[in-house]
Amino acid sequence: MKVLIRADASQSIGSGHVARCLTLAHCLRKQGAQVTFASLTLPGHRLVNLAAQGMGTFAMRPGPGSNDIEALLPWQADIDALKGAGRFDWVIVDHYGLDARWETAARAIAARVMAIDDLANREHSADVLLDQNLTASAEAYAGLLAPGCKTFFGPRHALLAPAFEALRVSIRPRVQRVLVNFGGFDPNGHTLKAMAALDGVAGLEVDFIAGLGNPDWAHLQAYAATRPNWTLHGFVEDFPALMATADLFVGAGGGTTWERAAMGLPTLCVAVAHNQQANAELMALAGAHVYVGEAAELSSQALRQAVIGLLDDAERRQALANQSRQLVDGLGALRVAWALFAAAPSQG
Repeated sequence: MKVLIRADASQSIGSGHVARCLTLAHCLRKQGAQVTFASLTLPGHRLVNLAAQGMGTFAMRPGPGSNDIEALLPWQADIDALKGAGRFDWVIVDHYGLDARWETAARAIAARVMAIDDLANREHSADVLLDQNLTASAEAYAGLLAPGCKTFFGPRHALLAPAFEALRVSIRPRVQRVLVNFGGFDPNGHTLKAMAALDGVAGLEVDFIAGLGNPDWAHLQAYAATRPNWTLHGFVEDFPALMATADLFVGAGGGTTWERAAMGLPTLCVAVAHNQQANAELMALAGAHVYVGEAAELSSQALRQAVIGLLDDAERRQALANQSRQLVDGLGALRVAWALFAAAPSQG
């Protein structure tokens, strides 16, 4: 089976779309599929990294507006460029800037189309749609899907690497280690705000994952260098293993939401984009994490108080871990991969 994945990463878009598609790609490859990623060569694209992991790659030239996460792309030009990539059994699109028009036209290069979405704000013409958020429902997508579209809704279908399902976090009486991560780029300086929040909180080891492309990198380095219990990471080879050493996570409400949930890692969640807010609120209502609000309105002092409130509250952290693991079992990528193989034309 041949699969094309259309997803972009950049310093402004972030890397979450490509990251979750990569998880699905690894599942598909393990079952014998050939997978190619098609991406615009925006600053911060992941094509080199994808190739290093054995994925096929197809580079596309960016046009005006390509770096806006929700701006609609010129869909016909996008499809025309992809015609040079070949013919596929499935094309998977994970992009807020592409809609039903692109998906309809994509049938010129693929027999089946799958869309991955979080927003439920535009029409789709796909055979399969995946929305792994708690906000996903038939009601949310009413009138937006093609007749007969198969849907995968909710975190049971979250695209997670096997390591997140295999590892579990142990809940200690007191928080000893905190992990901070606001995504691959963090262009708005939330990591720096977290450093200010955690500065002076005694007895903590803190790992900050900021990414070498972080615009505050030099400042972050200088801040961390004078604090012996802090470690600043530009890249982490084994993210699940590092997460498993933490007692508390502080970070964004994007794709790592489901990774943390599967591991049972107690979390203070910050919405760094408006499309993270509703899901973050629902997760909090379900008792699966603590939502501390939107990043733009969150002060370092308020974040510090939220951290301090969980340091010695092992009972609450255990409850958060239990609830999050009930929501996410970590097998979503396998479920989706099996469904794609079952529906592929070559499989009958």
